Amino acid sequence: MTADGRDALLRRNEDEYVLLRGVVNRLRGEGRIDDRFAGEGRDRSVRDVLAHLHAWHLLLEQWYADGMTGGSPAIPAEGYSWRELDDLNVALRDRWADADVEEVASLLEDSHARLQLLVAAHDDEELFDAEAYPWTRGSDLGEFCLECGGNHYAWARDAIDRGLRAETGRERRGA
Repeated sequence: MTADGRDALLRRNEDEYVLLRGVVNRLRGEGRIDDRFAGEGRDRSVRDVLAHLHAWHLLLEQWYADGMTGGSPAIPAEGYSWRELDDLNVALRDRWADADVEEVASLLEDSHARLQLLVAAHDDEELFDAEAYPWTRGSDLGEFCLECGGNHYAWARDAIDRGLRAETGRERRGA
C-alpha cells in the first residue's frame, strides 16, 4: 500500500500502529504476551517482532541523520547488502535477546513517535519526490517511512498471529 500524501502517510502509520498495539494489549490481557512461537523461524516471540520494528526505526533514523548531513548512509546497514537481509534481521533480533517484551514495547512506542515527527516535518514534495534527497537512491523518503511504519506494522500483526496460531496448534497436537 502506498500513501498519497503526508497526511495519508501519518494516518496509515498511526492506524496500523494502533491495530498492532491492540494485538499486543489483547495478548497482555490474556497472559500470552511472553508466549513463544512454534517452529524455528527468525521471530520466536512478540518481543522479537516488536524489537524488529524498533530496530528498523533506528536504521531509518541513522539513514536520515547521515543522509541529511550530506553523507551516504549504509542501506540497509553497515556490513550488509539487501541480499543479506536475513542475516541482518537475525542480528537485529539478537540485539534485544535479553530485553523483556515490556521494555521493547516502550522503545517501540518512542521510536514510532519519532517516525511520525520525521514525517510531519516534511511536505509532500520532500516526502514523495524520489529525487528530493540523493541519499535515498531513487526511492522517496515517504516510501522509507511507510515501509518502516504502517506496512511494517501490518506485517508484524500477521507475524504475531501466525506465530501464536502455530504454537496453539502445536500444543493441541501434543508436541
